[in-house]
Amino acid sequence: MPDRPLVLQDALLSSPDGLVQQQNRLWFHFQKYPWSLDSPDTNPSSGDHQRLLQQRLVKGLPNPKLAQHLSGVFHLGLSPHIHSYYHLLTDLLPHLLAPPRYPVLVPEGWPQTFADFLCDAGFELKPLSPGVFRVDKLWIPAMGPPDWTSEKRQALLAFFEKAVPKTENHSPRKLYLSRSNAKRRHLVNEIELLPLLQQHGYELVTAETLTIPEQVQLFREATHLVAPHGAGLVNGLFMPRFARILEIRPVPESGAGCFDALFQLGWPGHEVLVPPDSGRFALPPKQLSAVLERWRREEAP
Repeated sequence: MPDRPLVLQDALLSSPDGLVQQQNRLWFHFQKYPWSLDSPDTNPSSGDHQRLLQQRLVKGLPNPKLAQHLSGVFHLGLSPHIHSYYHLLTDLLPHLLAPPRYPVLVPEGWPQTFADFLCDAGFELKPLSPGVFRVDKLWIPAMGPPDWTSEKRQALLAFFEKAVPKTENHSPRKLYLSRSNAKRRHLVNEIELLPLLQQHGYELVTAETLTIPEQVQLFREATHLVAPHGAGLVNGLFMPRFARILEIRPVPESGAGCFDALFQLGWPGHEVLVPPDSGRFALPPKQLSAVLERWRREEAP
């Protein structure tokens, strides 16, 4: 996978999913899934790459006859997952931190908190309605594996130190990050777990109700985090290195270990817990209690 931005001249762009075409080449999910239309033997024959491209091609290619002209130079901020806070931080923002800066193409209807944060940080955004666009010059973010590297972590932390200045020290906080508003991957028996979490001093947090600066400040103060697998866990980036982090996954392979890659960069207190029933995302209270009690014993003076 590439580790540098790709710069294309006279590119066709399909909004809002970010499919890019230049002559007989396609790029999807930024640079993650390149595809050749005239040399099919060079394309992957199996796996997610092949499956996702085949699914996307069923919808058709950008029609140049319907294309609206975008004059100038732009960064691509459109991808199938760009509404996710996780992908904002790991895919798009690191790309935007490196010069040069040009307007960023984002989907119309993008979360307002994302748009407000980037604008406040000095980035210029250009929302695009669904359609086809011909772009004079387009910068496409790199998507090299893994999702997280030491360089990316350091660059993001340095950026957020300036974008969200640290406030005065506050008391340490223990957080339970709920996904009760999410369409998927929410603990169906969360209400059973809340009394146990409260007994151990955890406060209930819903990330969707907070701005990005509010999330950053909150997690800077957190020493303990319990959370179902989901985008909000990326806020662990702002937690102190000694923090305890419990990630509850529906199945062991959730997210292909994306948070393993992040927390292995310096958060040894990250643990994973998987409920015993793989057909229902419900965590037995005793399973959670065992972890919280172990943490309490290990931290006792």
